Amino acid sequence: MADDPPPPPDAAAASAAEDVALMERAARDDLDAFSALVRKHERPLANFFARSGAADVEDLAQQTFLKLWRTRRGYRPTAKFTTFLYLLARQVLIDSARAAQRRAGLHERAGAEMDAVEPAPARRGESGDAEAALARLSPALRETVVLVVMQGLAYREAAEALGVPVGTVKSRVNAALAQMREFLSR
Repeated sequence: MADDPPPPPDAAAASAAEDVALMERAARDDLDAFSALVRKHERPLANFFARSGAADVEDLAQQTFLKLWRTRRGYRPTAKFTTFLYLLARQVLIDSARAAQRRAGLHERAGAEMDAVEPAPARRGESGDAEAALARLSPALRETVVLVVMQGLAYREAAEALGVPVGTVKSRVNAALAQMREFLSR
């Protein structure tokens, strides 16, 4: 489902090493290094938010990069940089959902009606049916599929980003794909 085929393993390792080197430079307040990280990861990050069902993709990506900047000095390359980045992104997504719930509660108490949520616009090269099937998944299944299938994270990396065991990631992916197949077969 991704636009580009995954890079060969040696290219992926070089890319991961480049991310760590850029992040270490950013930790020393190197704005050029941080800008390079943003340019490299802004599209995949926006893709993660869009496929997770978020409406304000650009805002969430910007919040994630701001959070990354604020935590740059505490970064330790104990896992892949992308695992760390998606952990931050997931926290931003959860915070955004909680804030939206609080706002909805305030609107209800004030008697205001919430506007209907519009589906995300179709993106070039993607099936509307597959997007509809993805949208019908529970948030936990959807975010797992987005990280593993669409963003290409390994089960272990996704488990770290989600804060769950690897087995949970595997079972969520299997359950999600089964539900999506069922929806698409109708």
